[in-house]
Parts: sequence; structure tokens; C-alpha cells
Amino acid sequence: MQSALEILQEGTLADLSLRALARKAGVSQTAPYRHFADKEALIAALKQDGLKKLGDGMQVLMGTVKDPLVRLQKLGMRYVEFADKYPAHFKIMFEYDLCDYQKYAELHEVSDIGFQCLQTTVDECLALPGARKIDPAVAQFTAWSMVHGLSVLLMNQSMIEHMKEGHFVDLGDRNRIIEQVTKFFSDSLVG
Repeated sequence: MQSALEILQEGTLADLSLRALARKAGVSQTAPYRHFADKEALIAALKQDGLKKLGDGMQVLMGTVKDPLVRLQKLGMRYVEFADKYPAHFKIMFEYDLCDYQKYAELHEVSDIGFQCLQTTVDECLALPGARKIDPAVAQFTAWSMVHGLSVLLMNQSMIEHMKEGHFVDLGDRNRIIEQVTKFFSDSLVG
């Protein structure tokens, strides 16, 4: 798995194959087939590993941050931090569709964890006094879109440099950007 992630960090999804994995890991060409039936099985395992890491980090916040607005901001920050810390996982989780998603039951279970954290938190925010009248599904999708887009933009260092060169006011370092953007969204749910 580590060798597959290294291939993704160095290249693209097209560079990932079980043969390339064997070369990278320094094992025989057939060794990866003892663990993965095919490339899709490898990708499903990588997706599952990434989704579990992300979901586990989000669940910690569910148990420790009681204020739903603060928790929503921190969930968003955790998502962006995950993308920064695990770029190969992030890439495989969102850039590759499985042909037979139904085949991977464990992947379904872990993929729901993070979204349930988001869903529960958004619902709690929208139940607060003074909350805006927003369809919860729209708010959930907007929150996810915002942190996903922010993650992608921050991964593109040339975009950040372009922003600093006069197109936008300098928003500060990347942690400050993440904090400000996620807080802006969570605060927007209550008027």
C-alpha cells in the first residue's frame, strides 16, 4: 500500500499498476496479486484506507467539540488538513471511480463515517436559534464542496502564489486561510 501511495505522489493514476507496484516495492511481478485481485481492488483498498483515516479524525471531533458551529469549522479544517497530509489518498479517493462499487462492502461502511459527521453537525447547526432556513442537504453539500475546493486550491501552490501577487489581499499562511474560510462558512449558517 505504501508503495502504491508513493507512485501516486510521484505521478498520476495512470502510473499506478500492479506491475509498477511490484517494481516500486522490489518484489516479484506476481506478489501484488496475492493481496489484490486487480488494480481496482488495490484502488478500493487505498480509498478505504484514506476514508478511514479521514473518518476517524472527524469522529474524534464529534466526541470532543460540543458547539456545532465550532465543530463544523473544525470538521472543515480537519478535511483540508487531511488533504494536505495525505495527498495521495486524497487523489485516489476523489479522482478514481470504481467500476463495481457494490463489490466493496467495507468501503461503503467507512465512506459513510465522515459524511455522517458532517450531516449530524450541519443538522445541529440548522437547529440553533437564529439559524437560516436552508435545506440541510444543500447546506451539507455546500460545506463539503467548500472544503474540497479549498483543499484542491491549496494543493496547487502556483495558485496560492498567483493569489498573493496582487489578485487578492494576502490572506496569511495556509493555516490562517483554512481557519478563516471554514469559520466564514460555519458562521453563515446562523444569521
